[in-house]
Amino acid sequence: MKTKSYVTTLLKFALAFTFAFILLILANVNVEAKTATVTNLKETDIEPYENPDITITWDAVSSGDQTIYYRLETSEDKITWKDEGSYYEPTAKIHAPSGKSVFYARVCAYTAPYDYAYMDDKNLCDIGNWSDTLKVVARISDKTSKITGTKATAASLSFKWAAVSGASGYKVVYYPSGLSDLSKELTTSTNSCTIKNLKEDGSYAICVYALNSNSDFTAVSNTYTETYATTLPKKIRDFKVTTAYPGNTSFEWKGISGAKAFQLQITKVSDSKKFKKPIVNETKFYSYLGTYTNSKKIKAGTFYSARVRSYVTLAGTKQKVYSPWSTVITFGTSPKKITAKQSGSGIKINWSKVSGASAYEIYVSTSYDTKTFTKVDTVKSKNTSYTLKKFKKKKLKKNTMYYISVKPVCKVGKKNCSTTVYVSNPTSVFYSK
Repeated sequence: MKTKSYVTTLLKFALAFTFAFILLILANVNVEAKTATVTNLKETDIEPYENPDITITWDAVSSGDQTIYYRLETSEDKITWKDEGSYYEPTAKIHAPSGKSVFYARVCAYTAPYDYAYMDDKNLCDIGNWSDTLKVVARISDKTSKITGTKATAASLSFKWAAVSGASGYKVVYYPSGLSDLSKELTTSTNSCTIKNLKEDGSYAICVYALNSNSDFTAVSNTYTETYATTLPKKIRDFKVTTAYPGNTSFEWKGISGAKAFQLQITKVSDSKKFKKPIVNETKFYSYLGTYTNSKKIKAGTFYSARVRSYVTLAGTKQKVYSPWSTVITFGTSPKKITAKQSGSGIKINWSKVSGASAYEIYVSTSYDTKTFTKVDTVKSKNTSYTLKKFKKKKLKKNTMYYISVKPVCKVGKKNCSTTVYVSNPTSVFYSK
């Protein structure tokens, strides 16, 4: 009896050991067969349409001779997940939930078709763990409000705009107006930027796009806001007086293409404050090279200083930004009175004295056209008369009309106050002898 009982116990122990060994083997087989976890899940592309396909990719999972399938899910809050179906390749195209610019995705790999009911029973299906959650970004549909200029220099333009909800940054595209093939771009994480290394006196188009980014991918909005702006024009060169009539003086300078308008100031040379209280301070819009003032404050027989500068307005504002002032020029209007009459074999010219004059230049022409006048002589400031006997080194012609102008000159330092020849208020006399 004892022997039989011993054998029975031994058999039971052997059976229990064998069963446990088999379970251990089965358990080990199941662990080794478990499908690997999907890695390197990322967003790689987005179509430029209203409801675009968003491309998601991940690294392929290997499982020997078995076929690998992938299950993709999406979520708006990382709590409730939506099944997006099975895929045979490590890539998928999905859509963002309606109205969402950010959502989430995850992927798992498996080696047999399954139903979600099987997910809790890992002995029935070879299922890998879910991948790390990916933040997926869609295009932002809203665009920024109008762009406002904040600063302009000769080589840079600065702007700001209202922030777009959900935007992680902005792309700014800019190019010379009408030359979009020369476009450049920059990105900024704030709703402002400064564009540098621009050309002086240049007009530019500026477009702002909202960005939506994750760690690997950036979605650029389809919509954008556009404005135009001009860098600060250069200092005006070759500023000169062309005519200086009492009450009406004309100026010229070389063209500046980007200027919105020009500001002209005139003051009396005798004014110790110079341009602090100019007698002329005009800001007008001009489409041509040069301007004039018909101010009644420009008197005969007086010396004046003048300067000019251009300006632009900042984009989206009325704020003016000015270029440097031109070189100051000083000029004198013609004497209050100029008379000329035939006298013997010449023409006697008289004029009223101009205070501050250091000399007087005599100009003569046989045409009223101011461009044809020629300087024939310069006399000292103590003189207020001159007799013209020759013109262009020849005796005066009989029965010819002569036009005469007297230009007062003053000294500014060691230089004459005006380097530009101009003719003002000419008088005429008919030479008949």
